[in-house]
Amino acid sequence: MAGSSSGVTIERIDDLYYKTTLDFTTQSHFAVGQAYAQAIVDIFPAYGAVVDNFLYLSAISSPTHPELPELVAKAYDLAVGMPQSYKDELAGMMTVFSSPVDRLGDGVLSANELLVFEVVHDVVDPGSCSAGAVYAGASATGATIVGRNFDWYDMPGVSSLHNVQLYVNGDEANDIVGIGLLGQLFPASVFNEKHLSGALLDSDMHRGYFTTQGATSYPADFRYAFEQQDTLEGVSQYLLSQTNTHSYIGFLADVETAAVLENDLEHPASRGLRTAESPLREGAVWEVSGAVAAVNSFLLPGTTDNFTDDPANQRRFASYRTLFEAEFAENGLLDMQDIQNIVSYAGTDGIAKNSGAIYRATNDYPTYQSYILDMGSLRLVANFGPTDGNPPQPAYVQVFAASPF
Repeated sequence: MAGSSSGVTIERIDDLYYKTTLDFTTQSHFAVGQAYAQAIVDIFPAYGAVVDNFLYLSAISSPTHPELPELVAKAYDLAVGMPQSYKDELAGMMTVFSSPVDRLGDGVLSANELLVFEVVHDVVDPGSCSAGAVYAGASATGATIVGRNFDWYDMPGVSSLHNVQLYVNGDEANDIVGIGLLGQLFPASVFNEKHLSGALLDSDMHRGYFTTQGATSYPADFRYAFEQQDTLEGVSQYLLSQTNTHSYIGFLADVETAAVLENDLEHPASRGLRTAESPLREGAVWEVSGAVAAVNSFLLPGTTDNFTDDPANQRRFASYRTLFEAEFAENGLLDMQDIQNIVSYAGTDGIAKNSGAIYRATNDYPTYQSYILDMGSLRLVANFGPTDGNPPQPAYVQVFAASPF
């Protein structure tokens, strides 16, 4: 099944995920946004109901149980600071998802609800994710290999939204690929034609969200950084220069290396890039040279301690360490299958706090997407979950055999 409109194509692949292209070289950003929304409706008529339910369940699952009017007001605050092109894309989509009735759970996606969906990570407490990478010098392919798991609340319909999205920007910006949910303009996982990649991970704060007034959306910042920057350091510096509402972790990689951007808003003097050689907070141990990993905790000294009293984070981080050590001991240099072995590790029960599961079961924060990306060839394999079983046994498919650019 495929759908297309001017500047936009959407194709359903093996009933697992969508493969979408947004081409900004022939149409305005408004026109592409409008065409994107219409193509979604054409290929997936139930889309609005699924996203409306996603937002409803996300709100009631959040510890603060935010009401929709509050979320809408915050979303409009964040839109103010976006590049005009992004505002135009949103405005185009909102001409299609245009219901004036804002009511979560009614099966209809209003224009305001669509905006909340686009900045959901900024306004609703996110789920849980992790990532790991082997550096080029320890990689069998001669390039960094990244493994990333995206975990979220278990809710019906989300598995129907898996999407791999190519942004064709021409001379205006780097072309990028986003891995996320259908309809998202600002996905939580990206890589670009300059062989840079990034993945967003939640990292809880000891206080609530910072104000949205005068702030920017960090997933929108993420997209912009990869569209505009050519180096890992450039991406990091741009992201650290922004004013956001919530702390987060950015797992960054290029062809040679990988690093963990710990963007701790509560302790800005301590935030920065963490590598395999960085000193860690007391109680965190990493003695694996040539590789780095991240869970939903800051580990740099002086940052917010969301690690010491969190068994899910402690045990997943320990799993990454022991699995990397075992793979290095057995294989020397690591390839994509070795990284897949690590990120698909489901422990004994698929539950992070019990057995250190990295790939998490449906009765934990389930893993909705898991992928392995070679930063040299840009070959991409992925599992589109969640996966049944206790522990689950994910199956990976090839998305790109080589660079899509």
